[in-house]
Amino acid sequence: MDGDGRLVGEGDAEAQVRQVYANLATALKAASCTLDNVVKLTVYLTDLADLPAFCRVRDEHQDARRPPACSLVQVAGLVQPGFRVEIGFRVEIEALAVRPAPAESNDR
Repeated sequence: MDGDGRLVGEGDAEAQVRQVYANLATALKAASCTLDNVVKLTVYLTDLADLPAFCRVRDEHQDARRPPACSLVQVAGLVQPGFRVEIGFRVEIEALAVRPAPAESNDR
């Protein structure tokens, strides 16, 4: 869903993954983090045929040399009956990010 709560890319997994990453980047920015802070992804797909679309978009947004840990779960549906993925999406991604602690000062 976009920032106004509208479904993005109905039936288009790649468009939905792009929107999920845009939403994730926005949420991370609010916490003074970036996608580089993501250390774990859990990806829920209703159709494993959408996996290549997820992988393409993930590889555009995250460092392939240091990818976060990732779990993939195929589900029959999410949240609302009849939805392919939560709120009509075909893809849902849960992410865990870690923000480093501020550097300690040696000043006393």
